Amino acid sequence: MGLFDWLKPKQKPARREPDKAPGMIVLLDALPDFDNNAIAEALGAIEPLRVAPKIDIEQTSDDDDNVQGSADFDSHSIGIVGFDAPAPDAVIEKTIKVSNWTGEGREQLESHKAHLVLMHKGGGADVLEKYIALYKLAGVIGGEHLRGVLLEEAWTCAPPDVVREFLSSESLKGFRKNLPPILFTGFVKFFSDEGTWFATKGHHMFGTPDLVMFGDEKPADVMDIFMNIFLYVTQQGARIGPGHTLQIADEVFLKFSELDPANPYIEYLKGAGPTLQLSRISQDEIKRKDGA
Repeated sequence: MGLFDWLKPKQKPARREPDKAPGMIVLLDALPDFDNNAIAEALGAIEPLRVAPKIDIEQTSDDDDNVQGSADFDSHSIGIVGFDAPAPDAVIEKTIKVSNWTGEGREQLESHKAHLVLMHKGGGADVLEKYIALYKLAGVIGGEHLRGVLLEEAWTCAPPDVVREFLSSESLKGFRKNLPPILFTGFVKFFSDEGTWFATKGHHMFGTPDLVMFGDEKPADVMDIFMNIFLYVTQQGARIGPGHTLQIADEVFLKFSELDPANPYIEYLKGAGPTLQLSRISQDEIKRKDGA
């Protein structure tokens, strides 16, 4: 049995997803001259839509370099505000600066000169479809000026080549079939005198707890654990909470607990919703619970 074989998705049970309204920041090398008709046509060409796109983007005034507008297609209604300036430093600090992107991808993110704020206004689509709608709009609206996107709530980002994957109908089919957590949630490392803390960000948007782990662990192993638990919860409707334990393969035993309120780093570690800490335990401490 492979390390994560037991976490492979099974039939997803019926489960009402919270009505979350995600946002996205689109990074550009400059604010382009927006052609509303061309944007609508390009958006509609990606995959069949039930409701044709309606795009309305314009300058806020004759002497203002900023823009505002909206995009409506299918069940999605997205507000758009643009600024002829880089994204705020506070947002960059917790997205690009803490990201694992290197080389050209990171350079493209850091080189942006303007940005758009996209805010989904809610509606009946699930959270995954809302994020897909934002990614599609970002790829189309950014065009050749695109330098990447930021998901502030998830403390994560994606360079332009990743964003443009959402302009392919085949890629979209794959994303919907096998949700890639790394494109919608964040994985952050915090270094302290005592050691390294690992934390997820943005799980609350999908109605599942963020996860925290401390210790001398390989980052790739921790990320793998976090992502597979996220998929296990979101795709199987499993419930995890303080006191629950799990066994992975033959020699990996873990326990969920609440974050200690006295933890000096709690403000950095806790997510926007419930947050659980994972700790390694011995085999004799393991106990199975429904949904754990």
